Amino acid sequence: MDNYLQQGIVAAKAGDKRRAFDLLTRAAEDPATSEQAWLWLSGVVNDDPERLFCLNNVLRINSANAAASRGAAMLRQKGVFPSIPVYPEAQRAAPAQGYTPQQPPSPKSSQVNSAAPARIQTVSAPITTSKPQQQPSYETDWKKQELSGFYKYAVMELANKKSQRVVEAALISQGASPETAKLVVKDAQYALRKIRREKYKKRMLRGLAWTIVGIIITCGTYVFADNLGGKFLLFYGAIIIGIIDLVVGLVGWIVNI
Repeated sequence: MDNYLQQGIVAAKAGDKRRAFDLLTRAAEDPATSEQAWLWLSGVVNDDPERLFCLNNVLRINSANAAASRGAAMLRQKGVFPSIPVYPEAQRAAPAQGYTPQQPPSPKSSQVNSAAPARIQTVSAPITTSKPQQQPSYETDWKKQELSGFYKYAVMELANKKSQRVVEAALISQGASPETAKLVVKDAQYALRKIRREKYKKRMLRGLAWTIVGIIITCGTYVFADNLGGKFLLFYGAIIIGIIDLVVGLVGWIVNI
């Protein structure tokens, strides 16, 4: 990882942002080099929101880093919100200009009947543009890991009865953009509703089963009451508990649709 950091710094100084981003994000995975890697990444990323994200990571590792503290403070004063860095865009190659050969000078002819002038075709070189390079898989995986961490945090906080606004503010403070925070919280809320629906569905089915069993046993003993000395069993406990679970489960399932 030290080698990644050194090579990334060299690439950053040389202005090769794509290679620097490649190497420095690898170096950021190692606790021994992550602070310096994030600091150098702040000079490689595309814009101020991504730069603030990198500086925030530096301060999480070392809150006493003076350079990161000054840079982050300046960006916050400008009203910048942090955003997850993306792979730097490749510079497109300039298209090749078409080539038109010049018409050669027609030779002077001493004959009266001159030959018909030859047709000159304009030949243009094909215009080629460079294809955008695909982002390496490690950068995509790194971004997915960040979003996965945000998502798990949002689910846990919402399950603990935290409000949507509080969870969104917490995600933004951890480096998510406002748009990302809203999407993550929305997905987490949907996941929690789905879990609750399954929970209430099971309770509803359990209550229905207890109610049916209680009614069947009560009816069965009532039918054979004559053989039992005129007595029958009323399973009211199972019926009452079953009805309560059935109603609560049904209401909870409907609320979480």
